[in-house]
Order: sequence, then structure tokens, then C-alpha cells
Amino acid sequence: RGCCPSGQALRKRVRVIGNWRRFIEEFLVQALSWLFLVLLQCIFRVSMILWFYKKISPTTMFNDIVLALSHGLRFDSKIAGLFLLFPFLFNLILGPLNRFSIVVRVGSFFTGLGIVLICAASIATIPYFEEFDDQFNFFLFEGLYDDGSAVLRTVWVDHHPIMHIMAIVALSMITWYTLKRSRTYAHGLSNIRFLSPNSVLMRSIIILTMIVGFSGAVRGSFKSRPAIRKWSEITGDDLLNKTIMNPLTHFQYAIKDFNRINGKSGITQFIGRSSPRAAAENYFGVTKDSLLSSYLRQTVSGTGNRMPEHIFLIIMESYDMWPLLPEYRSLGLGENLRQFGRRGIFFDRFLPSGASTMASVSAILTGAPYTGVNISRVASEREPLPTSIPYIFERLGYTTRLFYGGFLSWQNIGNLFQGQGFDNVFGSPQMEKKNSTRVWGIDDDLLFSFVEERTLPGTRTLNVILTTSYHPPYNIDVEKFGFPLKDIPPELVSKFDGSMNMEQLGHIWYSDWAIGDFVRKIEERHPESLFIFTGDHYGRRFINSRPTLYERSAVPLIIYGENFITPGPSSISTPGSHIDITPTIISLIAPDRFEYQSFGGPLLQRTGSGLVASEKRIGFGYNRMILNEHIVDVDKRVIKGIGLSDGKEPHSIMIQDIIGQQRSLFGLSWWRIFRGNDLQGP
Repeated sequence: RGCCPSGQALRKRVRVIGNWRRFIEEFLVQALSWLFLVLLQCIFRVSMILWFYKKISPTTMFNDIVLALSHGLRFDSKIAGLFLLFPFLFNLILGPLNRFSIVVRVGSFFTGLGIVLICAASIATIPYFEEFDDQFNFFLFEGLYDDGSAVLRTVWVDHHPIMHIMAIVALSMITWYTLKRSRTYAHGLSNIRFLSPNSVLMRSIIILTMIVGFSGAVRGSFKSRPAIRKWSEITGDDLLNKTIMNPLTHFQYAIKDFNRINGKSGITQFIGRSSPRAAAENYFGVTKDSLLSSYLRQTVSGTGNRMPEHIFLIIMESYDMWPLLPEYRSLGLGENLRQFGRRGIFFDRFLPSGASTMASVSAILTGAPYTGVNISRVASEREPLPTSIPYIFERLGYTTRLFYGGFLSWQNIGNLFQGQGFDNVFGSPQMEKKNSTRVWGIDDDLLFSFVEERTLPGTRTLNVILTTSYHPPYNIDVEKFGFPLKDIPPELVSKFDGSMNMEQLGHIWYSDWAIGDFVRKIEERHPESLFIFTGDHYGRRFINSRPTLYERSAVPLIIYGENFITPGPSSISTPGSHIDITPTIISLIAPDRFEYQSFGGPLLQRTGSGLVASEKRIGFGYNRMILNEHIVDVDKRVIKGIGLSDGKEPHSIMIQDIIGQQRSLFGLSWWRIFRGNDLQGP
């Protein structure tokens, strides 16, 4: 009797084995449901590509289609995993308690919900794509501000919603019926001996494997980064890139973008109860009519100006001011830019518009100061701003082109600048397919080679070039290009604390090397060229952990052109920021009396004796301001002297008025983007 288990123990063992098999059975049903939801989305992606096959570029290869489909599976897995998150957790928690009836009901509900929503979104995205040449995006919610009845009438007449609803119902029922019939295979697999071990350790390993597998499915990746929007543009074909993310993922990002853009309290967050017109009077220091354009309008006074054949505005990734300062010259990181600054003009009191690439790039190219609101999802859907670079330079007869070393889907940058009026917009997959699979895009030397090949005589071009290489993971073989630094120079050893490594320093050097090589080649072929260099934001790295406020804030602005910059002071300390770049260029090249609009102002002007600094005295960044001798951290109300360490206090100055000017500037920028030109409008 002692060798045989009691009846109660036997019944308990049988119950445990039964519970385990039922647990495994429900997990296999959920795994099959996940597979069905993934395949359903994949089928819709293929159908969409076939539906819009005429939009596929003639140069697109079959490999591009395979690449788009394979990467799309990551987003499909993520959506399917989200629908099955609650069924999985319920089975994991309630299974050992033998509450499988609840698990079955929860699983059926969320699986059915997933089928219906996937079918609905996939069918609805087709007419949306036909109308807007994109899947669901921020513009989907513009209808909230439109005439509701007009929108509904348009949908009813043009898009036949009854037919779409019938198609959604039919496809959902067919998919559900097919899935129910297929679940018998899951029931059979639950009897496999491998899935029903007696060992507690083996069962624990199986559960852990399930959790890991499900986590990878719901993230769309087993790597450190989940499937995110940045990875949705990995081919050179615009249509394929727009189909990589499924409709529900597009919808998720549309909601996210809408909330980010509209989550604040409008212009009152900047100017309080003051009126937009009062803000214009405060910032510009004059009183005019109620149109913002009247305040933004500027006129060139430059009888000696002439227009270059090609203009290259190079916005360098994470390139800050400090590598070009005299005290760090022994590192040898920026010799080309130093040379261009000596032979041209180097502005050493210059701030970025924001602390991120998109914040600064959007401000430079649209002319609208960054206000903390990402406009990349807004301005792409509207007419070009009259302050934008392509709008102004096309009036001067230039063909405008943008070259970005990364993916055009990043921050919607491709659509943004096409919407702002650039004639051509190029991204990394169009430049170099093999290298375009890097984390942030192609290497700078390949980017510049692409620009050089497409710069031809006979047509005036404005070329905006956004580099990407000075960015983690810093995986360029910089020694291959001749990076000479092996050790920190003796005079900087005391300042160096290991905050940067040689790979990071080498990538700063490489950025400068690629620029120098590019300029020499362009000058040889096109001597009538003008170059402008700036950094998008502070690179967030310094040789020690104690950079001054100036060192961790400023970026360079260098203007160079052998035939366009007359001899004069190579270093100008006029304070400025990114919104001053366009008016500065215009002041150098545009014909006399040329009118344009700008929130910024020229940092120099041409006189009979050559180029002289303008009277502008403040450079406005997002949370920084720079003056002749001081830099201000607006958020912290910290004022530091330029060139002084953060531990020393400069002479006190009154900054409340200029902070008010900055707030007025932000309010006017917000107003122009979201409300338009009339300062007395709604």
C-alpha cells in the first residue's frame, strides 16, 4: 500500500496532467490565431501592391518587393501579438486554476476583434491611399476641423461605404470560419509527448520559451529595438515603403502624431492672453497691419550681389561648435572646416533651433522656428510656407534639391519637404542599396558622391544635404580614410576624462574629411559655387563631463565660396541661429530690392567696403538664447559668459524682455503654421 499512490493523489496527478495539456492546447490555438492574423495582414499587403502596381517604379527589382514583404512581417507580428496579449496572459494566469472557459471566451473575442479590425483597416486604407497617396496619417484627423456633413457626403458619394462594409463583413466571416476549422490541428498537436513532460523543470522551460517567443512577436523583433516607423522605408520604391507598415500601425502613428501636435494649448502657451498682433509688434519692434506677412517681409539691399551657379547647404549630423574652437585644435578634428572658415566667414555665436535633428532641420528649411511642436506631420499636408527655402529660391530661378543620407520615412521627412516645394528629394535607398541598410543611412562619402554625380553645369541648383554618419553606433572604419589621431594630445590630457572614445572622435574627423573631399571636387568642376555649413544640434558628447554652457549648446555656421566671399573678417561674432541662415544667404546673392519673408534676419550685409556684420544682437534657439558675450539657458534661467566655465558668474544682465521676444517669436511661428497669415483670424 505504501508503494502505490492514494486515490486522492492519483486524481490530483491526473488533474494536473489534464490542466497542463489544456494549457498547451490553448497556447497552440493562440499561436495558430497569431499566424492567421499575420498571414491576413500579409495578404492585404500583397493585394495593395497589386492594386497600385502602376505606382511601382520601373527600376524596382523583385528583391525590393521581397524586402518590403519580409520587413512588413515584423509590423504584422506586432499587431497580431497585441490582439493576443490578453488571451496569452489569461491562459498563463487562469490555466493553472482550471478556468479555461474564461480563457476560451477571451481568446475568441480578441481574435475575432483582430480579424474585424484588420479587415476594416485594410479595406479602408485603399480609398484613403487613392485620395492622399499614403496610408492613414495625421491628415486623417483634419476632418475634425472640416465641415462634418461635407466630409460625410464626400465619403458616401465617392467611396461607396456600403460596399466596403459588406466586404469587411464577408471577409471577416470567411477568415473566422477558416480559422475555426484549422483549430483542430492545434488540438492534435497538444498530445505530442514533447509538449507534455512530467518534469517540472521541463514545463518551466516550455513556459519560459512561450514568454520569450510571445515577447518577440508583440515587439516585432528579438533585437534590442522593436519594429518602429523609422524602419519602414528600406527600399528605393515609394509605394513599397508605404506598404511596409500595415494600416493599423499607420493608424497608431496617426493618433500619436495628432496628440503630440495638438496636445498643448495653442498660441496661449507662448504669449498668454496677449494677441498675435501684439506678439508681432513685440518681436519685430514695429507696428503694421494685421497680416503676419507684413512683419516678415524683408528687402535685399545688395547692388554688388550675383548669384552662384550652385549652392550647397550642408547640415551636419550632431556637429557642434567645440571641435572648431582654438583650444581643441590639437585634436585635428575639423581642419577642413577651419580652412573654409578662414577663407570665408565663420560665425562663432550661433545656436541650433532645437536639440534634435528634426527640430532644427524643419526650422532651417521651412523658416518657421521650432516651438516644441513637431511640424513634420503638418507642413507636409499644406501649401509651402512663404518662409521656406524652396519657395524663396525657386523665385530666384534655382532648382531645389534635398539629399538625406537616411530613410525618407524618418520623421516623415520625405513628404514634409516635398510638400514644402523641393523639386527633388533623395534618400539613402536611392543612393546606395547595400549601404542603406545601416542604422541611420549611408556613409557621408557615399552621400556626397551621389550629390556630386548629379550636379551638372547649365542649371542653377540649391542643394540641401543632410548627413548622418556622426551618430551611434559609430561603425565606420575611419582609419581606412586616414584618421591620424592615436592618443589625446598632451595639452588636453588634463581635460580628457574618457567621456569620448577614439571611435567617436574619429567620426567627427570623418565628417570633416568627407566635407573637405566633396568641396574640392565640386570647386574643381563648378568654381561658381557657394557652400554653407552648420550642425543640426549639439552632439551630446564632449571630451569630458564638464562642458561649458556654450560648448554644450553652440553649433558652427560657415559660409565659403572662393568667388563669392570677398576678403574681410573671417570670424564674425554677430549672434544668430538657424532661422537666420536663409536671410543671410539671400543678403549675399539676391538682386537688389528682392523681397522675401523670414522670421530671422541677415547676419551680415554688403556695403561699399565689403561685408560687415549686421546689427542683429540676439540668436534664438528653442531653450537657449545667445548674445554678444553671454549665452542663456532659458528653462533654467541660467546666464553664462561665453568662454567662461560654468562655475564662474558673468556680469548680470536683464533678460526678461528678450525672453518675452522669444516667446512672441514662438507664438508667431505656431500661428503661421496652424492658423495662417491673418493675425486677427480665428
